[in-house]
Amino acid sequence: MKRIIAVLVILTALSQLVFAQAGVKASLDKIYAAMSNEKTYVSVNDVPAVKAKKPYKVGLAMVNVSTGFFRVLADTLQSELKASGAVPLLVDCESDVVKQVSQVENFIVQNVDAIIINPADPQSALTLVLKKAYQANIPVMAVDVPPAPDAPYMAGFVTDAYQLAYVFAEKLAKDILAANPTGTIEYGLIGGTQGNPIAALRNQGARDAIKKVDTQGRIKEVSFLYAGAYSEESGLKTAENMLVAHPNIKMIIGTCDAHVVGATAAAKRQGLDKNIMMGGVDGSKAALEIMKSGGPIKAIGLNSPVEVGQTAARAMLAFLNDGKVPASRTMVLQPALVTPENLDEYMNKGF
Repeated sequence: MKRIIAVLVILTALSQLVFAQAGVKASLDKIYAAMSNEKTYVSVNDVPAVKAKKPYKVGLAMVNVSTGFFRVLADTLQSELKASGAVPLLVDCESDVVKQVSQVENFIVQNVDAIIINPADPQSALTLVLKKAYQANIPVMAVDVPPAPDAPYMAGFVTDAYQLAYVFAEKLAKDILAANPTGTIEYGLIGGTQGNPIAALRNQGARDAIKKVDTQGRIKEVSFLYAGAYSEESGLKTAENMLVAHPNIKMIIGTCDAHVVGATAAAKRQGLDKNIMMGGVDGSKAALEIMKSGGPIKAIGLNSPVEVGQTAARAMLAFLNDGKVPASRTMVLQPALVTPENLDEYMNKGF
């Protein structure tokens, strides 16, 4: 009981700090019970790189390692852990949650020191296996997407999905209204996968920003289509269908910027790329290059897989080394807006 009280007192006293100190040997039930659920903003500079005190085995359960964002996220986690002296064990479930459950079970059997997971859809399907990791006293941290709320895990390192979409859509709405001072402005929204909570937050953030900026109600959503994936190919196919049905669309919003990279190609095929403004979340090199060339992508909410991966890997090492616990279950990277005006600042951060 005294140990629980001590941990609670420390976490409360240091609630404004990014990381709080907990006993190295404290069991996960005490640590998890003391964790705050309040959103805490963090910068990668707040979490210094450290050397592993021993060659910890860290299981990396990734949803995908073949597409831009997820490939760089996995590469960053691996390189950060290797540089510290830890041993990353990478697996890719190829967006199959059943396969990811099996992979996490294998990590538990291998008795890894820790697990970092990028949860597949639906996140609720992972709750049972994360409980098994918890029962085995294996700490779990998440990247990009948090597990389901009822799942036991230490912390998720994510970007603010709602705010990232809000900031780019706010900029896009102001620009499209300025470019079209009268009349109705039609736009389409390319969704990701149905049921994904991060995608839903991004979509809602974009819609709320447009509504706030468009006080006269001139911007009208005429099409919302799920792409079924987060790739340029899915964005291209979805945008083609969208533009065939609604050739007067003047703005396209992507759940991720891969969608609008694909949509740029679709608009070019139909000779509409000069008439449309686009925006999305992430910050791929492909999207930044389109912006640099004067293409239709005019605003991006920066979601850096490098910063997410570095911060999560360092946080896990800090816990394994010295019992340092993140200040909250929800650790959020600071959002940033990329536009043609500040593009030079972000070109080297693309993935």
